[in-house]
Amino acid sequence: MFPKDMEVEPACRPLRVAIVYSRIPLPMRRADQMTVAHLLAFLKARGHQVDLFCIKTGAVSTAADEDWLRQACRSVHFYKHDWRDFARALLFAFFRGVPLQVGYFSSPLQRKELHSAVAASEYDVVYTYYLRSAEIVRGLGRRADSPQNGRAPATFLALQLSQALNARRIAQNAPNLWVKWLYRVESRLLARYESTIWRDFTRTVLIGRADVEEIQENCRKWNKPLIDNFVFGAHGTDINRFAPRIDTPARPHHLVFSGVMKTPTNVQAVQWFARNVWPKVRAAVPDATWSIVGREPTPEVRRLAALAGVEVTGTVSDPSACIAQAEVCINPMQAGGGMQNKLIEYLASGKPTVATSVANEGLGATAQKHLLIADRPEDFANAVIELLRNPDYRERLSVAAREFAISHWTWESHFLKLEEAFYEVLLKDELPTSDASPNGLAGLDSRTAQPQFASAQR
Repeated sequence: MFPKDMEVEPACRPLRVAIVYSRIPLPMRRADQMTVAHLLAFLKARGHQVDLFCIKTGAVSTAADEDWLRQACRSVHFYKHDWRDFARALLFAFFRGVPLQVGYFSSPLQRKELHSAVAASEYDVVYTYYLRSAEIVRGLGRRADSPQNGRAPATFLALQLSQALNARRIAQNAPNLWVKWLYRVESRLLARYESTIWRDFTRTVLIGRADVEEIQENCRKWNKPLIDNFVFGAHGTDINRFAPRIDTPARPHHLVFSGVMKTPTNVQAVQWFARNVWPKVRAAVPDATWSIVGREPTPEVRRLAALAGVEVTGTVSDPSACIAQAEVCINPMQAGGGMQNKLIEYLASGKPTVATSVANEGLGATAQKHLLIADRPEDFANAVIELLRNPDYRERLSVAAREFAISHWTWESHFLKLEEAFYEVLLKDELPTSDASPNGLAGLDSRTAQPQFASAQR
């Protein structure tokens, strides 16, 4: 499966963009891979020139996957990753005091070739996806505290979420002492790292206010200036693929949870629901069923299939078809942060949904209007039971959920905002360009840029 075709017009001024990423975007097996792949599709549709620098982790790519990437980009640079990188990560983290994930994904060759490419090319923007690749770009372009730096590119660090907050929540819900200890240590390293790394980039990209507040608190804790160079930038979903399906009627009293089932936050979510909520639901609605949909279920998840009414599907060819069968979708996340892709997919599919406050942090959907929010087990169970018993209530939530997704969560709408942030930085710093510049940014202002943005939002 490849990213959808973007419904946008060409940009008024093409940019030259380098994208730095810790995985190969295809196949799209994780939410971050899905986001980067769709960003590449968007930048291509807008006419920007993109060079991709990525480590070949995340999944084994096919020849078709790599062909798609080469067609979307001007150039693609792949970097291998093996056990030696893990050993180097431990040493790097120990001597530099950086988080383990940053050390693990800090490829020396990727850094060397990126810096050489920046020296040889007039990039407008270097866009780094996720904190774990920050050391690759650190010191390369314009910083937050000294944005004007000659011809250096504007640098964007897509933190997306506070990884310190994410790691701390995982530690709080960890299944054993070893995992709890590991994530506690990583959370502390991340908190210190997040308090300073943002200053080495022109802009940082975050999904929601909770992540900003967490990083600002870390800045206070480490006596650093408060992060102030952030822009909000989320991601979307394919509202045509995830849509109400007349051809697939919902199964009576059927629940669905969808996600990658080896991810710790998803494992913790379904375990919490199975232990604290599912018995209450079954007691009230004896014929209720629940499908846990997603690839690579851990042994802990597979064991949940022994519960009455529970199915663990493993990998499915089309998660949207499974979501379509749900009468109610659930997202009982206890840890995690930022965006919940599954939640957008539920809403776009027009499914009545019950979620925790944590799951809704990055979306900002209105409780009781677009979905139901419940954090305590008894409240979560009561919300699910109410929806299973009340078809009129389900219908009202279904319509509002779909309208919310269409209005706020298309890929195009979010990437246009990100692109606008690119232009804003370049204009604000008054990057000198000649008439012969390939970018042609001289004379570009918000009055020439904005009409193009507006015409692309459909």
